[in-house]
Amino acid sequence: MRIGKFGFVNNFMPYYKLEKEGKYEIVEGSPRILAELFEMGEISYAPVPTFELIRKGYEPRKFCVASDGEVYSVIVVSKKKRLDDSPVAITGNSMTSANMMRIIKEEKGLVNKLVVCNCRVEEMLKNFEHALVIGDEAIKARMRFRVLMDIGEEWKEITGLPAVFGIAVSRVDGIDEDLIASLRWGRENMEEIVRIASEKFKLPAEFLEHYFSTLIHELGSKERKSVEVFREMCTEYELL
Repeated sequence: MRIGKFGFVNNFMPYYKLEKEGKYEIVEGSPRILAELFEMGEISYAPVPTFELIRKGYEPRKFCVASDGEVYSVIVVSKKKRLDDSPVAITGNSMTSANMMRIIKEEKGLVNKLVVCNCRVEEMLKNFEHALVIGDEAIKARMRFRVLMDIGEEWKEITGLPAVFGIAVSRVDGIDEDLIASLRWGRENMEEIVRIASEKFKLPAEFLEHYFSTLIHELGSKERKSVEVFREMCTEYELL
């Protein structure tokens, strides 16, 4: 059975044991790609962008990718020391983060034009002063450029709730439970997870331990409330 996995560091810990067991064929991709594969029936289970779940009316499963404050891997980086009024390039790999950025812009009264770009951060920052990037690219970009905004932190400031970037959807029962079991095993074996992830992704172990501990992967009442608030705000700002 084929199931999807975000091809980012943020899915490494929860999927680690599940992948080692070999029960499922794991397909890696960006949030947008996984949403397309699930829609086409190419995979039976996957975390998809929260925006896509809302738009398509999918039933949420328990596994999610969220943060209660800083998320570290959904950020606006810049060549400048502060956010001015110039346009912000936005990665084309994310629907949820892009729309959260649009909401944050309206809520904070920012005048920046937001321009979707299907290129890497280096190319974005050749043509723009600021860029919204996600996933591993964001983690590496934060080590090279100034971080002006963390979308998880901004969302928490505006709503008082966690930012939910992705939620699992499924056509088959049992997979979500297996993934949550793998996640909980990962939490109990953090030292092993961090050591292997550090070698695989060439990232500092100290950062990874903090990052894995910060991420929320189980959809609770606060996360569900945040999804509803996101839905309401997407409707208010005519994003749906």
